[in-house]
Amino acid sequence: MALADLNPRSTLKFLLNADATTAAGKLLTINGADSDTNGVTTLQVATAATQVPVGIVVVGAASDSGSYPGYATSCEIYDTLIGCFDGALAGGTITSGAAVEVDSTGRFIVASPSAGDFVIGFAMTGAAAGEQFTIKFAVTKF
Repeated sequence: MALADLNPRSTLKFLLNADATTAAGKLLTINGADSDTNGVTTLQVATAATQVPVGIVVVGAASDSGSYPGYATSCEIYDTLIGCFDGALAGGTITSGAAVEVDSTGRFIVASPSAGDFVIGFAMTGAAAGEQFTIKFAVTKF
């Protein structure tokens, strides 16, 4: 669990339940069970399109102590998911203008939403798998 600012201007702090060093561009969601256990909101990299989106990791970090639970005070998360733009990590080929949702690794793929899935937004640029693209947030639940 790493402590992360929810955006650079925010004073809110949330725990992450795992190392976020390589999570830049991935979607975060709330881990309800860990939140109940820890007594504070605990975030994790999203693993399904049905999970409530919270933010995208901008700068990942390991815990300050090197163990978990622990705090990663240098981790940055962007949490303004309405109408804003940010960099996102492609889990497959992304085309400009495509609606995107999250895959099982927290990366973004072209959306084929089922009932209960969240479409996170629209790709403003294209990208190959593993590359960053610009996303315009427009979260919608199907």
